[in-house]
Formats: sequence, C-alpha cells, structure tokens
Amino acid sequence: IINKMRTEILNRVGYSNVTKKKSDISVSLVYITPEIAKHYLSYNTQNRKESGSSINFLTEQMNKGLFIENGESIVFDKNMKLTDGQHRLMAIIKSGKSYHIPVVKGVNIKSMATYDTGKNRSAADVLSINGFKNSNLLSTFIKLINKYENNGSKASKPLSYSRDEQLTNQQILNYCKENYDWLYKIMLDVTNIYVKSEIKVISKSYFCFIVYMIGGKNPDQMVYDFMKNIYGLNRSQDTATSYLYSKLYKSKIRKEPLGFYWVLGMTIKAWNYFIDGNPSVRFFRFSTEQELPKININNN
Repeated sequence: IINKMRTEILNRVGYSNVTKKKSDISVSLVYITPEIAKHYLSYNTQNRKESGSSINFLTEQMNKGLFIENGESIVFDKNMKLTDGQHRLMAIIKSGKSYHIPVVKGVNIKSMATYDTGKNRSAADVLSINGFKNSNLLSTFIKLINKYENNGSKASKPLSYSRDEQLTNQQILNYCKENYDWLYKIMLDVTNIYVKSEIKVISKSYFCFIVYMIGGKNPDQMVYDFMKNIYGLNRSQDTATSYLYSKLYKSKIRKEPLGFYWVLGMTIKAWNYFIDGNPSVRFFRFSTEQELPKININNN
C-alpha cells in the first residue's frame, strides 16, 4: 500500500516525466590533493588568464586554515575542458593542502560565459543573515579597522582594497561576533552625533573608525566632545578643530574629496591640540608621505 501511494504521488508531481530527465552532467565529491589538482589543471586549455593576486590570496587563506569547503565546485565541460576552479586548484598545489570539493563534469561548452554574472554575497549580507543590525555600517567599520590599523595603509581611498587588505566574509563575521558589543556601542554613540549635524562632513563609517582610532574600544566622553567640534556642533573659533572642520566643510560643499589618510593625520593632530587645552591655532598641516602622528592620551 505504501509503495502504491508513493508511486501515485510521484506520478502526480510528474516525477517520471521531469525529474527522471536524462542529463550529461555528473557530480561527485572528490578529495582534491595537490597531485589531483595538477591532473585537473592539465585540462585547463581554454580559461581566463590566471591572476597571481587571486592565487596568493587563496593560498594564504589555505595556509591560515581559513579556506572553507563551501560547496563551490570545480567544473569541466562536455569536452573535459576546465571551465571553473583554476585558481583554487593552483592554490591547492601552492599550499600543499587538500580539500573535499564537488567536481561537476559535462556542462555546456558555452557555460563559462554565464559564470559570476549573479550578485556576489557581500559581507554586509552575511552579517545581516546572521542577525546583526546596521550590517552595511558594521562591515565597513570592520574593514577600515583592518585596513588602517592592522595593515597600516596610507591609501587615500578607504573603500578600495588590495588583496592583502581584503577580509573574507567569514573573517568579518568572526570579528563581529567576537567584538560586537563595543563595535555596536561606538556605532550607536556616533549615530547620536551624526544625526544632529546638518552637513555630514565625513561619513558615519569614517566617523566610527576615527572615534575608535583615537579612543580605542571604550572611548571616553572627551573623544565624543572632540568629534562634535570636528562635526561643527561645538565649534571653538581659531582652534585646530575649527580649522579642520572648515577644511572638511569646504571639501563637502565644493565636492572636492579629501584623501582619507590625510583626514586621519589632520584629525590626530587636531586631537592632540584639543586635549592640550585646545589653544588658539590658525593653521597646521599634515603630509600624506608621513606616518600618522602619535595619538596623545587623555589623562584627565
């Protein structure tokens, strides 16, 4: 009776006509060693030009134990030409590591043109899926910490990343889980100041990073008082904070972006003046060829 019911249900949903349709595609899970990777790459006769930076990035991920078996496959077409996965295979050889990876064979020979045409899942998407609020701000904040603090970047464009500065979505998620309390507290305090300003002289994510850079994970009230000056909310004329605000304001109004590394250097200098009594200062400068100034500590 059970078998009869099962057959009736399968027939009702069209199992015999649809799901039993023959396909030339086969899928198998293969434990790919460096030796197998070399064998697969012998079929790599018509693929895109290899990227050294991509190979180095994947190799580093493998050596650090950060490469995850995520189900992404190695693909061959009907003529057994490798169409997807060359960089992962090259990284396996370079790292000497081995992984379980699905191997798909028999896809249409025109399939390569359809790869990577969908929208990639961003770090913000991953944070949101895992229940973290304000995921766009949160992911950018974490990326800035990694770029300018961990890697000591001098880049003027903070949202462009080299391979060395780039974090995987999993790394960003892990960092967020381990540090969410103080990240969220800074974001919340920054937002309270940000919404009160008519002219947003710097973005909220840059604002968050600057607060962290100066005050660490638990910035005190003086850091936020300083940032209110930088944002034009508590301006003291003829001071370093007023001078920097004027520079940022003119840049915003004239739509002439300032390099972020320059903004960081000038902000640290303004902070050092600020905690030294916020004396009268009409002019000061910072060269982007310099290292960032040492941040003086508030001892009050």
